[in-house]
Parts: sequence; C-alpha cells; structure tokens
Amino acid sequence: MRITGKLAAAVLSGLCVVTVTSCSSDPQGASSGQSQQSPAQQLAAAKTKVDAAPSVHLKLASANVPQGASGVVSADGWGKHPPAFKGTFKVTLKGVQADAEITSIGGEVYAKLPLIPGTNKIDPKTFGLPDPAVLFSPDQGLTTLLTATTAPVAGDKVRQGSEVLSTIKGSLPGKAVTDLFLIGDSSGTFSVTYGLTDSQELRQVVITGPFFGAGTTSTYTLTLDQYGQPVTISKP
Repeated sequence: MRITGKLAAAVLSGLCVVTVTSCSSDPQGASSGQSQQSPAQQLAAAKTKVDAAPSVHLKLASANVPQGASGVVSADGWGKHPPAFKGTFKVTLKGVQADAEITSIGGEVYAKLPLIPGTNKIDPKTFGLPDPAVLFSPDQGLTTLLTATTAPVAGDKVRQGSEVLSTIKGSLPGKAVTDLFLIGDSSGTFSVTYGLTDSQELRQVVITGPFFGAGTTSTYTLTLDQYGQPVTISKP
C-alpha cells in the first residue's frame, strides 16, 4: 500500500498533537527551555536543582595562587542536604601544602591532619577554611552566588567531557565571595562563569578575582556532578 505525502503529513500531524514534546520544532530538545529563559532565570533554576539534590559530588581546583599564600588549593568530596560534607582538602599554609580529610555534619567539623594522630574536632576558621558543609546550604552556600551575580549574560557553549554546557557570565561583589570562602578582597569584584547542562544542572563555576587580596588575580574552578547518588556521611 502506497502512502501519499498528504496522508503521511496528516499522520505525523496527529502524532504531534498526541505527543507535543516529541515533535518540538526546536531540534535541541531540552535546551529549548533554557533558550526561552533569561540568564538570571536560568541561574535561579540551576540553584533550585542543586538545592533540591539529596547529594552532589564537588571538585575544586585553583590557579595562580600566590607563592607563600594561605588558603585552599583543591578539594574533592561529597555534599548532602541537609548540609553535610565529607572529602579531602589540600591547603597551603604560608606556602606549605598539606592534605586534610574533612567531615562536617551537624555543625561540627572533624579533620584528619598530617602529623596529628587520629581524627579530631576542629574549628575550620583557625585554618582559614569555611565549614565545607555550609557550601551546600541553600541560604548561605555556593548556590547563593548564582542569585548574587550581577549583569548575567549568555556566553558561548563549551564542551566538558561528553557534555556541552551553556555558559553564563557575570560579576560577583567581593563580599558575596569572601563571606562564603573566607578569603579575598571584600571590596573587590570577581568575574564568574557558570556552565549549565541542557537539563539545567549546574556543572561548573569559574570564579576569578582578588582571592588573596587587592592586586592579586587567582581562579577557583568548582565542578559539580553525580547529583543524587547515595552517600552516607556520619560523625567519625
């Protein structure tokens, strides 16, 4: 039986009525929702998704940290909601680097430090560190930067591994950065670039600015992935 062009078009049209989303005129599919939102709306949606995730894997890397500085060099760990964290931080104290295994839960922070036996309760501020669990607080943590970003604009798409990310660029007031990370010039301005997936998962945050005081320029890159994976965090 030969199907005419008109009959095929009619059948296809009927299918589109039943399954509208499968016949979207936008070949990008999930990304069409992003294109209809302003950059500020996309950042707000990404914040909602991170805050709602039971768990998130976080990696942090740094570049251009001044010699002799004190602060976080890198980190790798898991955050949960309600706010909790477990992972490893590499810190530099006046230029001397060391690894610390950190667990933060219930407002208490525990660390396994070099040359100190066992795991001990610490005040992270004495090491110039924020409580890492606070990074996952919807009201005080990393996602507050998304809504604190000024003049956000859409940037180019970039490839990260197997994913293509939509980027949004903007600026952050120094106080928003220093309140979160406990380092930086609070009177300065930081540039920030966010990378979002088509499903509006926040995948990457790149912040550049005076992390080590006025006149310095360093970069911190945070990568968030593996949303919602089963993770157990308990007191050591």
